[in-house]
Amino acid sequence: MSADTMLDAMDRKLESFKALVRPAPESRPRTPFDGPNGENMSPARSFSFRHMLTMLPDAIPLLFGMWRSARMYDRQFLPASDEASPEFIAELEAMARAAGARDIAYVEVPPNAIFRDKGIPHRYAIVFTVEMDKEPMDKAPSFECMHEVGKGYKTLAQVGNRLAKHMHAHGYAAYPGTALGGVTDYVHLAEVAGLGAIGYHGLLITPGEGARVRINTIYTNITNLPLANGAPNEHRWVRDFCAMCHKCVRKCPVDAISDEPKPRGDGGMQAIDHDACRDYFADNFGCAVCLSVCPFSHRGYDQVKARFKGNPKAPQFLIPVDAVRVRGPDAART
Repeated sequence: MSADTMLDAMDRKLESFKALVRPAPESRPRTPFDGPNGENMSPARSFSFRHMLTMLPDAIPLLFGMWRSARMYDRQFLPASDEASPEFIAELEAMARAAGARDIAYVEVPPNAIFRDKGIPHRYAIVFTVEMDKEPMDKAPSFECMHEVGKGYKTLAQVGNRLAKHMHAHGYAAYPGTALGGVTDYVHLAEVAGLGAIGYHGLLITPGEGARVRINTIYTNITNLPLANGAPNEHRWVRDFCAMCHKCVRKCPVDAISDEPKPRGDGGMQAIDHDACRDYFADNFGCAVCLSVCPFSHRGYDQVKARFKGNPKAPQFLIPVDAVRVRGPDAART
């Protein structure tokens, strides 16, 4: 089963919901893993037997974790409350970090962050990251690097399921996102949540880990989360640095990163040509060269910021927070 087939099967569980928060008219579709003619472009297709044996201890828990997340969509949870105390939120954050999350934040999901033809059960989301170790990521493209990425996805699923179960036990609706990629643009949500800024390579750049993070979400009915929507994002200087650096642009093996971000149709911008990236990604252990060469992944966020003097010539663009603002109670829009 290809990744796209599996994700589509999980998405279909949302079809039983009476109402969903829908995407904005300009929302873009989810970027497919498969080729243009449906070819399975998973990097695992070229694994040796030794590679498969090495991956199994992480791949099996990842798959079980993703299906466990999907099963939470089998029926709509009837929440007992839509407000959480500061103590509960603090407890949730401590639980997330103990389970492997690096950082956590909250956002009202902008409709243009929901992929075309998809939907979410509630308009609030908990966004969290997990870190990938520097040493294996430095070896990209390599099996060691891909193995570390797989461990990150496994942790994302475990954290999401653990938090959702805890939230259910306290009467709150909680639907974990799919670790490998769900019905919303996780990187977009993470920037809106203030966890970092999206670099030219399309990855979130965060304090501490640079681009060495993976992201997941939990959709919830809790209305009084400390939302970041509309707050100034202190990390947006990162793209000014990207406009000067261009290391990922120069090092990309297939020239899939352009010199300057371009409009992508939903109000956002991107510098990645996904079609150019896909074949090399599939044939070279998921590549990740752009992540491994990123100065933020090596020197660290604080050191880069301390040495950067600014770039007034950098093209300016912001992640759009609100294409269509949802108002009123948490009743989903149909």
